[in-house]
Amino acid sequence: MEIPYNGRAIIVENFDGIEIVVPSKKNTFLIVFLGFWLCGWVLGEIFGLRSVSSDLFSLVWICGWTLGGAMALRAYYWMMFGKEIITVGQGTLTIDKRGALLSKPKVYDLRESKNFRVYEEFEPVGPFGNRNSRGLLNLGDSGTIKFDYGLETVKFADSMYEAEANFILKKLRDKKYIS
Repeated sequence: MEIPYNGRAIIVENFDGIEIVVPSKKNTFLIVFLGFWLCGWVLGEIFGLRSVSSDLFSLVWICGWTLGGAMALRAYYWMMFGKEIITVGQGTLTIDKRGALLSKPKVYDLRESKNFRVYEEFEPVGPFGNRNSRGLLNLGDSGTIKFDYGLETVKFADSMYEAEANFILKKLRDKKYIS
């Protein structure tokens, strides 16, 4: 007999709101692969910096190498330690992607937030077995729960199953935080 899935989100109810913590989706193969790749990247960075000369190709190569490694490090750190923290209360909804380096919390006025809905986006399987249509390094605008904020569609709760997202929206509606 299958054991029912209890979800990834951790929901904490406070006296002034609700905090929903959604850990990042883990991909074991990609974590191991990037871990080894980053070790090789560090060696390449050390040797590249030591042998950099004044020719243009070497300078462009080391800049590209450094940028590629920084993006891979950001993705690795997100998969290992990242979590999306959604705080609803006191008339605001805050989305904070902790562990996504160079990311800052986004705060939305609940009075301007309309049409909360669940939509599990189709994500084709990528080359490393990851369900990710927006790319490995883009930790930005994605999620199963969506709402309209002015003329913008805001998404959060990344890689969450539709049933769990519906449960969260029901809880927010029951507490009268959203309509």
